[in-house]
Amino acid sequence: MKNPLLPLLFLASSAAAQSFTVPLPGTLVRATAATGPDGRPGVALLVAARPDRKGEKTLLFLDPERRAVVRLAGGLHEEVNTLTGFDLAGNGAVAPIAGMPGVLFTPGGGSARKVLDQPDLDLRSVSGATAGRPWLAAARAGLLELLAAAPGGGLVRQQSFPLPVKAQRLRWGLRLTSPPVAVLPGDPALFAVGPEPVGRRRLKTLLIPAGGGETFESWSLLPMDERLMSDRRYLRLDGEPVLAATTFEKIGLLARKRFRLFVLKQDRSRKGTAPTLAVETDCPIWYPLDAVAADADGDGRQDLVIAHPGGLRGRETIVWAYRGLGGGRLAPNPRRWKLNDEASDWLYGPDLTADGVPDFLVYVKDRLLLYAGDPKGGRPLAGKPVWAVKVPGAPTKTGKEGNDEEGPGEEAPGPDRERLVQAFDLPGGGRVVFAQGFQKDGKSVLTVVSRK
Repeated sequence: MKNPLLPLLFLASSAAAQSFTVPLPGTLVRATAATGPDGRPGVALLVAARPDRKGEKTLLFLDPERRAVVRLAGGLHEEVNTLTGFDLAGNGAVAPIAGMPGVLFTPGGGSARKVLDQPDLDLRSVSGATAGRPWLAAARAGLLELLAAAPGGGLVRQQSFPLPVKAQRLRWGLRLTSPPVAVLPGDPALFAVGPEPVGRRRLKTLLIPAGGGETFESWSLLPMDERLMSDRRYLRLDGEPVLAATTFEKIGLLARKRFRLFVLKQDRSRKGTAPTLAVETDCPIWYPLDAVAADADGDGRQDLVIAHPGGLRGRETIVWAYRGLGGGRLAPNPRRWKLNDEASDWLYGPDLTADGVPDFLVYVKDRLLLYAGDPKGGRPLAGKPVWAVKVPGAPTKTGKEGNDEEGPGEEAPGPDRERLVQAFDLPGGGRVVFAQGFQKDGKSVLTVVSRK
């Protein structure tokens, strides 16, 4: 890649990591691991012309090894809002697929090429990572569709599944909707539809095997009358599908989130299964809480790791690790780790120290810190960071760097919220993480940390 579009500033290097900054010509909207025009692995970046993420979009490609950024396509419609990677040609190269409601594009020859035009199509309709799958998934009222590569480099419908439909009468007619759809991590591929509250305490989940097989219902029973929150997700714990959800009883200054974990089994009685883990957390209800299934202690079984802000004003960062016992069961007494600093964002799971144990990235003030997993200690993470990288343009309480405007994207505090810290497993191997900062005009600047 010659003549990079953007200047890059090299910041630091060590045996463990190298970091540099990338000032973007707009505000970052989405990013995904992809293969570049010359077959090199990297990250595709969807960038908006304006800080509010409106205006026409540009698709860029970041080559972390060469520390180069090139333009793939410009002049994309302002409604383009999704980006994912997909082996469109069937040759192992991961092409970036950008989308807007009804249309999907891929770059080609410096411009965008339409690969699918289908009304009501929206890739945001299915949550969860589809990287490495032979299809893309999209849902609409009453229908879940799997899209596969077609001869000529396009996309076609490969398979479809019916979804439950709810009709709501409005003044202008009927609105038809289906519950949210998510693809679970791991194999075999499995979709979860829900959770759908039924009455005061029951939650209904419909499970759909992507490769065929019986679709079945699972019913979960909340311990008491409580309200489901947005930071819920479907996981696999040692192969078992589970629902990780947070709830609250009532809103208040001192209200804290409750965490519930349900193993999803077929339940023909519809009575609902009690949670295998039901705990009160230290997380205020207005802050996000993340739950991850990972082998945190190196014993070969998946554990449940929960990360969230703590304290009255969220000025602590807390990580809990519940040791897995197999079959979706967990030991009752977790290991606990606390950082007495407020985090702008965090990410648990990437193994950046190459020791086989997940690590923890945390964005504190103007630093991106890496805390290594600690399988032999009494806590889930080491007490001191492995490295700390300065992040130019780190967000402040007043918003973007140096002004009093709001930062971009006040998002719902769920698992699919906009992230300031992201990690990518590159095609063919390697890993890249970055923390997002902001220039005075609202444009994004990325601090990239790469490791082979």
